[in-house]
Amino acid sequence: MRKYDGVKQVKRFISKIVLVALAASLVGPVEAYSYNGFGTKSSSNKEEIAKGVTLIKEHYTSGTQQRAVNIMDVQYRNSNVDLELYHPNPYGRVLSTSQQAINNTYQGHYVVGAVNASFYNMQTGMPVNLLVKGNEILNYGILSADANRPVHYPFAVGVNRHGALTMTEFNTSMTYTVGGQKLELSAVNADRVNGSSVIYTGSHREATTGASQFVTELVVTNTNQTNSGFSFGDKITGTVAEIRRLGEGGNAAIPKNGFVISANGGALRDKLANVKVGDTITAEATINDAWRDAEFVMATGPTLVRDGKVNISMNTSSSQALERAPRTAIGVSSDGSKLFLITIDGRQPGFSEGATIPQLAEYMRSLGAHHAINLDGGGSTTMVARLPFADTVSVVNRPSDSGGRERSVPTTLQVVTTEPPMQITKPFLTVHDFNSLNGIQATAARATASISTASVQEPNRGDGALKLTYDYTQGETGTSAAYVRMNPVLPLRGNPQELGMWAYGDGREHWLRATILDGNGAAHTINFTNENGFNTRGWQYVRAAIPAHIKGPIRLQQVYIAQANTTKQGKGHVYFDQLEAIYDSSYEVQRFRDVSDTFWARQAILTLNRDAIISGFDDGTFRPGQSITRAQTATMIARALNLPTSGGKTSLRDVDPNSVYYDSIAAVEKAGIMIGKTASTFEPNATLTRAEMASILQRAYNIQGVSSSPFPDVPSHHWAYSAIDALKAKGVASGMPDGTYGLNRPTTRAEFSVFLDRVK
Repeated sequence: MRKYDGVKQVKRFISKIVLVALAASLVGPVEAYSYNGFGTKSSSNKEEIAKGVTLIKEHYTSGTQQRAVNIMDVQYRNSNVDLELYHPNPYGRVLSTSQQAINNTYQGHYVVGAVNASFYNMQTGMPVNLLVKGNEILNYGILSADANRPVHYPFAVGVNRHGALTMTEFNTSMTYTVGGQKLELSAVNADRVNGSSVIYTGSHREATTGASQFVTELVVTNTNQTNSGFSFGDKITGTVAEIRRLGEGGNAAIPKNGFVISANGGALRDKLANVKVGDTITAEATINDAWRDAEFVMATGPTLVRDGKVNISMNTSSSQALERAPRTAIGVSSDGSKLFLITIDGRQPGFSEGATIPQLAEYMRSLGAHHAINLDGGGSTTMVARLPFADTVSVVNRPSDSGGRERSVPTTLQVVTTEPPMQITKPFLTVHDFNSLNGIQATAARATASISTASVQEPNRGDGALKLTYDYTQGETGTSAAYVRMNPVLPLRGNPQELGMWAYGDGREHWLRATILDGNGAAHTINFTNENGFNTRGWQYVRAAIPAHIKGPIRLQQVYIAQANTTKQGKGHVYFDQLEAIYDSSYEVQRFRDVSDTFWARQAILTLNRDAIISGFDDGTFRPGQSITRAQTATMIARALNLPTSGGKTSLRDVDPNSVYYDSIAAVEKAGIMIGKTASTFEPNATLTRAEMASILQRAYNIQGVSSSPFPDVPSHHWAYSAIDALKAKGVASGMPDGTYGLNRPTTRAEFSVFLDRVK
């Protein structure tokens, strides 16, 4: 693994400090400015992703228009932080923004954030404007013919020779001198254009210049320079070793330590007619002092802010300026100590409409940008960030291409730090708290589905919950499913072993599942429950194992319920809360807010809850000291014994057929485990006595035995004597602190949980 150049980093830090101090002495205080052109800020989240680098996510609402904005706020004077221009190798190759960040991450040199950078030709993948790195001219570029397009004026963004982020004009020249005449060079390692000359160097991605009948080519060797590229500041002198005249086909081989001049068209043929093999030729390139020896230079546009004022270097009435589109931009503060990378998502009604160029300029100024310039946008607009505890970057905006996919681009601007990824020391991290619906949508298969935030009257554990309403009664055959879709997909930090989530069922039989994506984008289904296993009412904490072989970064695409059996398909609603990534398999959630770690019945309650036998109340409590009812008892016994609970009937007249307990009561009655309090009534809301509890458990689990010392308060002629004594003989019942059993005392929910856990 490569190591970062620490000496270079220290030198750059010293340069930054000097420049920041100088800038601070030359400029006045930053003008306070606010901008409300995006409407009301409906949400804002700020997170430090590395020392000196903060990711800010904002959402704005203006009438029916929505805007999602991502800001990477970088303390540029920080010695740990740099801004770099990156391109894949060979030059001209395109890769996604995230893959470029991954490729440029190595020991001591970690990319913590990146955005798409230069405009490019989508057919060839080549940048269209000036691009310079370490003085080497990667692309000489062109400017648009008129001010209706973004890059009409010669402005660039880059890091100058002092390490300062710079946005200013550029002035360049490239020429070659041969046969007593000086001619212009129009491009480096690029396509030929009639009437222009191109220099091809060893940095060209092909070994030859390419076939053409319209060029005169001068192959130059024996140069005074050994490096293969062509850079600003170069004055390369060599000897013409070969000449291919117009009509001979071009396609000259590029010498290892030389170059080829390819002059296109008849006019240049005539000017080079007297050049002969053995002539001396010189090629040179210059750039204005602001960009001399710069770390990188990238022409782009239009400018947005200059000297603290909105200054747009294109026609603001043009269609490209007024389109509400996805945008990417970069800005710098007046003292050079802070830089901003910005993306605004667009072309996604209901999520984000995008911004016009004037709106983007005003917004950049509102952030405190003293200078700002637009980068490539549209479907290329992408921001990636290395979120806390993640090993690598993930997409943090929502690209507008179909399905939110990243577009492959030729260049990225990357925020680099020396700080390695944070290590996860906690047993879990929250993935989504479901307190808001931002970034979530409902979808369905052979069904309809919608999502909303649970009201205070609905199941709610006290901090908000998501309500998923579904309707499978659509008349279509096949598996029906209702999805809570993450848009964009949510990155799971680090390498979690499981996903955990609070889920509140509606008593129907569902299959609760999730879809995750691996580092290659392949989908994997994981299960929170077995098929038909999400079948209870009330809150339960469910967990889904993540296969160990899946390679990251792992992202969550959706959580959903499904039902393949058409006879079990219906409609209703379920609730989800507090989705977590679990990193320690021994982690135990506090399942109920009123059951502490030291509560005497805690383990039994947790075991039964994990087995979906018991559930708490809608507010996330268990209420262990509350008396259990006969109806609640019937439900727990039916679940524990896995009794059939569909299609059963009871003749007991006080059991409402519409009650959630009806099927369970019918099931335990049919099994002979619980009968009515009278011949015709069950009394579902009546408190269960401890005597009744013993009798029910004996019948349910056929408990037999005789103790050596019966409970003193249970006479031998009592109807529940044999059941209570058998429970004591088997160690299920130990009695009250005073040695009695407490025949007629009401059974608490905690007591019944402990007894049931012991016998099952």
